[in-house]
Amino acid sequence: MKVLHTADWHLGKRLYRYELTDDHMHFLDWLSELIEERQIDVLVIAGDVFDTTNPNDGSMQLYYQFLTRMLPLQRKIIITGGNHDSASKLNAPRDLLRNLNIHVVGCTTGNCPDEVVKLSCGSVDLLVAAVPYLRDSDLRQSISGQTYEDRVEAVRMGICNHYERVADYCRSEFAAVPVLAMGHLYVNGATVSESEREIHTVGGQAAFAATHFPEGFDYVALGHIHVPQQVGSGDTVRYSGSPIPLSFGERDQLHQVLELTFDNGKLSSIDSVKVPKFRSLRQVAGSLDEVRERLAALESIDRLPSLVEVLVEEENESLTTRMHFEQLQRDYADAPFRIAKSRLTFKNKKKGLDALYSIDTHLQDLSYLDVFARRLDVAEVTDDMRLLLTETYKQLYQSVAK
Repeated sequence: MKVLHTADWHLGKRLYRYELTDDHMHFLDWLSELIEERQIDVLVIAGDVFDTTNPNDGSMQLYYQFLTRMLPLQRKIIITGGNHDSASKLNAPRDLLRNLNIHVVGCTTGNCPDEVVKLSCGSVDLLVAAVPYLRDSDLRQSISGQTYEDRVEAVRMGICNHYERVADYCRSEFAAVPVLAMGHLYVNGATVSESEREIHTVGGQAAFAATHFPEGFDYVALGHIHVPQQVGSGDTVRYSGSPIPLSFGERDQLHQVLELTFDNGKLSSIDSVKVPKFRSLRQVAGSLDEVRERLAALESIDRLPSLVEVLVEEENESLTTRMHFEQLQRDYADAPFRIAKSRLTFKNKKKGLDALYSIDTHLQDLSYLDVFARRLDVAEVTDDMRLLLTETYKQLYQSVAK
């Protein structure tokens, strides 16, 4: 049985003012062809199918067009919700999709049978423990008087207990069947990229480690972190990473899907399949003259126009320099590439934190936690109180973002 591990599609993602719809369209076309060519039996998507909890019509259309394209191939698909997904939107058609061999687990119900899917392909059986993103509200109850350390431990134990219950259920109900577990969370030690808006940690400290996954899982297919990597000492707990670059920080990153082969009741191989580059993300930095020269030499060699991050640094601030900087962007409005982000800074101007945020930082560059951290800076909140307020703010944000 061949299984393809993917995650973090983020359909509907915008890179500043540019939508990545065409990027996703090319990826899904390629993925469909790959599944057919390599005779993949099962596709798993470990969370963050969409970029927002309220995906637009174009994103939903891409999603359902892909699922429809899979129907004649009669492949099995397992989809779990991520922290960016709306559990209710993912779950809405799940009864219909289940009859089409598409299993969706948008959120946990606390009932193990709802998260365990038994698959058969010829003489090979496989259990998929389809664990979705576990929100703090799924893991613990806030108790008055809890310390910060108590909260960290409660989250960690909540995740551990959830996976323990699922593993016990798999062992008791389906003995001797290999188990692929899914998860959408931050595992201690994982390398992150700039596009992860929220990491499942409390106060920046990881609440879960690879060693906390219980025995009995032959492979753990993770999502949430966009950098492809294995975590822990073994090679069976892995992030597939995002299939396309979602930020300029990911421009040189490997993008892949992982092909797993199960044979004779065990996992026999793990192969990385590189996703083709459909669009280049580039960074051009230097003085105005240097940037202009480098932009003039740029060419788009991929299927889609390159997106460029322009970072100009000049020695002295002047109105003339600012006017030339604005003209630079207009000059390349019809170029074979697109300037997605531009920033102008001056070496001799020492700006305070307020000025940096108001002049040199785009709001799109900041996550909601960045904005809240700035507010705490202004209020001069102490470290202990800062940790508590940040976690409380995360819970409030998650409750209104569902």
